[in-house]
Amino acid sequence: MITKAIQTAATIMNFMLVAGIATNNLAAESNAAQQAVAQPLPVATQAVVEADTIVISATRIPQSIRDLGVSVSVVPRERIEEMQAQNVGDVLKEVTDARVNSYGSMGAESEITLRGSTKQQVLVMVDGRPVNVASVGTADLSLYPIDQIERIEVIRGPGSVLYGAGAMAGVVNIITRDPPEKLTTDLAASYGTKNTRILRLDNGARIGDFGYLIMASQNASDGWRENSACDGYNIAGKLDYDLTQDSRLVLNSGFSRQNKGVPGSTSWPSPNAKQYDEQYWFDLTHKYELATNSYFTGKAFLNQNWQNYKNPDSFTDEISRNQKTGLDLQQTLPLGERQLLLGGIYLENDYVNIRGANDASLIGGNRDLFTGAGFLQDEVALMDALVVTPGLRCDIQSKWGAELSPKISGLYKIIEGTSLKASIGRGFRAPTVDELYWRDDYSVGNPDLKPEESFSYDAGIQQQFGAKSLLEVSLFQSHMKNLIAWYDVDGKGIYTAENINDARLQGLETELSVQFTKEFSGALNYTLLDACDTSGKYDGDTLTYRPKNKVGGRLGYQTKWGLKLNVNADYTDTVYTDRANTTALGGFMTLGAYAAQTVFKRVEIFARGDNILNKQYQMVAGYPMPGASVMGGVKAKF
Repeated sequence: MITKAIQTAATIMNFMLVAGIATNNLAAESNAAQQAVAQPLPVATQAVVEADTIVISATRIPQSIRDLGVSVSVVPRERIEEMQAQNVGDVLKEVTDARVNSYGSMGAESEITLRGSTKQQVLVMVDGRPVNVASVGTADLSLYPIDQIERIEVIRGPGSVLYGAGAMAGVVNIITRDPPEKLTTDLAASYGTKNTRILRLDNGARIGDFGYLIMASQNASDGWRENSACDGYNIAGKLDYDLTQDSRLVLNSGFSRQNKGVPGSTSWPSPNAKQYDEQYWFDLTHKYELATNSYFTGKAFLNQNWQNYKNPDSFTDEISRNQKTGLDLQQTLPLGERQLLLGGIYLENDYVNIRGANDASLIGGNRDLFTGAGFLQDEVALMDALVVTPGLRCDIQSKWGAELSPKISGLYKIIEGTSLKASIGRGFRAPTVDELYWRDDYSVGNPDLKPEESFSYDAGIQQQFGAKSLLEVSLFQSHMKNLIAWYDVDGKGIYTAENINDARLQGLETELSVQFTKEFSGALNYTLLDACDTSGKYDGDTLTYRPKNKVGGRLGYQTKWGLKLNVNADYTDTVYTDRANTTALGGFMTLGAYAAQTVFKRVEIFARGDNILNKQYQMVAGYPMPGASVMGGVKAKF
């Protein structure tokens, strides 16, 4: 199988070389295709996702959300600003079929799951740069502030066909802001419950062919629990330069640091534990238009994550370093007016070092995992009303070998504004470094682990009402096998990672966004999930932390005098916390509100309330969530 995979990857690499030469000869036939996939990004009005919103992540090509055969949600900048959220995790809580598991207030770990997946099965990216750390396979959303974000794209369903390991259940792509056309400075300051403070400063401009945007933020809070105080800052910058009319370089870089208390669970508190997190990132992107609608894009990137956990009350001190470097190349090739080919090569290396007490390695020394991949996607308009997009990716990894990820999606436009869509595909999730190599007194990794696998399909209908209202209803099902779990093999209290579990996930998801009038807008989403364990004696039981019902809704009002009012409500059903379904966390509903008033044209005063009904609830057993809280502040633009 490995030989076959190598041959497949080599074929795709050869295609990339041929494609660059062939493009010029095919350019004359590509005008119609260019109009179909190279629309400019529109501005959403009053935080409603418009039917013509452009999405990049679903196919790696800019396309209207109404022309996609996969399930996509977009959170635009207007909505993000209205929320006045503290981080990306807070923003994603209202996305259809997304569950964001949070361990507490500001600074607490926050991770996303989609359609009943695990947190390791969702790939999180920033401008296409993967940020899941190799040691644990997840991305902590609490580390990403909102001031840098232009929009967030969420792709539900297997994304391994374009993004490889980690995208088994979906993809979250955080798209950052571009430099403004004119010199602009933004200032924001807010203060709230538990001495919570947030300061933000942005400055950017475009000078000829050069553009820049610098963003800085600082956040701190005393926290809601003993030993949950947090203090951190983030500095990021984006530079772009137009080399020629057809060629642009974009540089992203930044640094963040966070110091926080780690209170532990209510059953196993850690009143003196502290954690220090540092991140550094860098990516350089070159986009070159070889000919009309034929683009070559290359991205080189580096992520550095450093974490130091110290607990003077136990022997669990830990210092971990994760470094991810990579190269992502892709090219589009139009084949006439009805076909657009995309091919690419992806290279990645993960380096992990984890040390405990007495500087002893917890993973048997330094670990390096290398991945090479090639992918191919062909978008074909079989007729004016029917577009089919097949794709295939081959990943070859230094530890677990080769994996093939096929997928095909289709969109059929019944009439103007009404479409049917469906997709079917395979996804996989690679074992993490901890699962492969961890070794301490209580748990031992397993270097013989195989990747988790899924076979998924979905189908739905999309109905457009005018330019700014959209309804989407989808059914989905996913069969998963080789799921990794930590298991006490011999009953001696020593746990090891094994491929022992299987599962079936199926359900219904609906999403509606409506612009009632120029002033009123609203959105509603509902997910029905049947998450069934299909393994051994647990066959038929519900998987842990999967709510059967999840509902979210919001209403917004905006006047021409600069007043904005928003109310949002979310309900999450009961979840089981153990595999045998004997213990559970009760369902809960939270209510939030936001108000803002523009004064003097450039200044906005705002206030926000969270959990204003003061509900007591937990998303993870043993980690109480904050009660009623308020925050107010001011923003200014110069």
